[in-house]
Amino acid sequence: MSKSVSSKTSSPAANLVRLWLKQKPFMHWLVREGLVNYTALAERLAEEGFASGKRPVAALRAALLRSRKLDLGEFNPFGNNQVLKDSSFEIRSDITVVQTPKALNIPIISVSSSKNGVISLIDSDEETRIPRTAKIVAEKQILITIYSDERMETESGVLATVLLHLALQGVNVVEMTSSGPDTLLVISPKDLSVALGVLQGLMSGGKKSKGEQALFSYEKPVKR
Repeated sequence: MSKSVSSKTSSPAANLVRLWLKQKPFMHWLVREGLVNYTALAERLAEEGFASGKRPVAALRAALLRSRKLDLGEFNPFGNNQVLKDSSFEIRSDITVVQTPKALNIPIISVSSSKNGVISLIDSDEETRIPRTAKIVAEKQILITIYSDERMETESGVLATVLLHLALQGVNVVEMTSSGPDTLLVISPKDLSVALGVLQGLMSGGKKSKGEQALFSYEKPVKR
């Protein structure tokens, strides 16, 4: 049950801050843990019109400080869930992302479709067989495949945890798809070392990595 808000936080600025934080669990976690510059955040909110009067920044800063005690629901950005800890991953290099109007008639690693066409992940060696009408979205990319059990499909927030930590470290996910409980992420080679650190931090004691073309697994590196 949510804690009641005292009369000191019943100002328009405080109410707006509370509603804003309620819609942004990650920001509330940062505020609650004291990991933000309250004055800087108050200045940003003031610029967006969250408060008026002679001292809007001061009012917003006070509201942010009081909001640390609000119960807006549990949120843990570190993803302390067993799903990731029981997962494993492998990495493949030289991946090409292709967009075509219809499915390709060549060996593919993964395929997904939408109203805008078909996105295929293929080995770069197969590029010579791609039709000229195809659009090359990205070449020489890295494919990270996360192997999980069926809980990946039933527990909320697992994939969000991975994407959040990658984003916080500046890793751009070029393409993402899934095959049952397995998740496929395509990233740039320059982000590989950072992505490995993120995955190693989120996982522990997982299953043995598989795949002859795996370049690295957090359990056992596979030499090429």
